[in-house]
Amino acid sequence: MSAATDAFVAQQADRFVEEWRAICRIPSVSGSLDAIEQAAQWIEARLEPLFDEVRRIEIPGHGPLLAATLNGSGDGRLLLYTHYDVQPPGDPGQWTTPAFAAELRDGKMWARGACDDKADVVARLHALEAWVATLDGAPPPYTVIYISDPAEEIGSPGLAEALAANAASLHADACLWESFLRDGDGRPGIGFGCRGNLEVRLDLRLLRSDQHTAFASVVRSAPLELMRAVSSLTDGRGSVTIDGFLDGALAPTPEQVETAARIPLPVDAVTRAGEGVSPFWPGASEQELRQRLIFAPSLSVSQFIVGADGVGSVPAEASVTLRFSLVPDQDPAHVLATIERHLAAHGFGDIQVTAGRAILPAASPLDTPFARATIDAARDTMGEPVVYPVLIGAGPGRIVLDALGAPVVSPAGTLRPDGNMHGPDEHGAVADYLDHVRFTARLFERLAENGF
Repeated sequence: MSAATDAFVAQQADRFVEEWRAICRIPSVSGSLDAIEQAAQWIEARLEPLFDEVRRIEIPGHGPLLAATLNGSGDGRLLLYTHYDVQPPGDPGQWTTPAFAAELRDGKMWARGACDDKADVVARLHALEAWVATLDGAPPPYTVIYISDPAEEIGSPGLAEALAANAASLHADACLWESFLRDGDGRPGIGFGCRGNLEVRLDLRLLRSDQHTAFASVVRSAPLELMRAVSSLTDGRGSVTIDGFLDGALAPTPEQVETAARIPLPVDAVTRAGEGVSPFWPGASEQELRQRLIFAPSLSVSQFIVGADGVGSVPAEASVTLRFSLVPDQDPAHVLATIERHLAAHGFGDIQVTAGRAILPAASPLDTPFARATIDAARDTMGEPVVYPVLIGAGPGRIVLDALGAPVVSPAGTLRPDGNMHGPDEHGAVADYLDHVRFTARLFERLAENGF
């Protein structure tokens, strides 16, 4: 980054951290409308000095989508997406200090939302402030649009409609999505596009009421039949085996395959539950696992409920909640239809299938000026990045792509793998936060240098 921008960040570092801390103290849990309003007002007070226009787009029942525009001299339009709602903190007893105390300890900020997503909310404003300060009063060479979502943690209800209704003013050429993470060794991760998902609940009731286990040899077992049904959906290596499930899935390009081959497997993140037991599916090479991590849709069991009140009975009913992780160009409605056909064809026609939340996946190309600028800015400020051709998590990036025409990229931010996002003692390092600011400011510079 330029010496002037770097000097500005260094001079303002203490204030930047205190502002990060201040917003982390606002308990803006999704749906807590008083706290959501408090956070919205706090953010608006920081937007107004930086942007030419700041406005609210109300999402009934959830709070305002905040939208701000800084007009540029050129045609390029960059969208910054953040969200200011957070997950509930959960059991207070599992937190070392209260979730919204935002305590600074051991060089880290400890708070619900410290990384997800309040670091983005303020780091991008701090970066924009630093960059604009170097322009000597001239307008930026491209327009910057900033939006902050009040309800991302519950699926962004109303966001698609709000963006579509305001597409004329919010349309963009590219979108910097909420941040991804840095590896434990500090390497920045950059994710392109995002996965989608489909939640499905399977319910089976076979008896009017629970029965004594003496009848277990002659009556059907709802839990056992559900287990068999779920087992039929995948093979012994975890691959989904439903006919038609992969219809329409976007095949990776040779460049994407080559990029995925360089991604480290998440060994540290997934082996902590037990030593000596491999968490990975058997029979697959490391290269195959890397390709599956990025490009293969998957199935996981989120919840299994057995209706018995005790262990001494045959349950009358059972239910299971499944989550299908989808890759770009898979359609949740089509996937649901293939699940229903599969169950009927395999003798599980008694099972009731109910679709839950669905998120469409989104693809983003690796070969655009915005993609190259993001990778270069990460390399300039954090080190050689790990590039994910498809972000391994789901998110509403497709909403932005469809409504505003902006492909999404998720850069590294403040989060590390041990940052406990969505868990107790969520935290981010102060040094990483300031790197987050520097990276974002450098991205603004790179885009300007490249004629965005």
